[in-house]
Amino acid sequence: MARLTWTSPRTWTAVAGALLVTATYGLATAPPAGAVTTTVVAGDPAATGTLSSATCPADHHLISGGYDLGTVQVDSSSGSPPALVVERNAPSVDKNNTWEVIAVGIDGARALALCEAD
Repeated sequence: MARLTWTSPRTWTAVAGALLVTATYGLATAPPAGAVTTTVVAGDPAATGTLSSATCPADHHLISGGYDLGTVQVDSSSGSPPALVVERNAPSVDKNNTWEVIAVGIDGARALALCEAD
């Protein structure tokens, strides 16, 4: 479980531990249960409508994911970004510990996998 440490009115730090809520201080934490190592793996940039996938290393498991669209070019005549549809942004159904993304309307989208050490 992640531990949140309050450092300023708008900043929180996540560390391994247990979360306890108190009336006086709003948030208290238990000591860390042990170091948790996370890694972000980025897939290769994909052409529009094609799959980008990011797979965790062998000694890690997938805990979350997302995508990076790279640089989005604005149309100089209209001042608008291109029409964009994200068709897939989810764990793979047939590849363990893999996050997949398919974006239509932009080249260079890539999957991002958040992995935690086993």
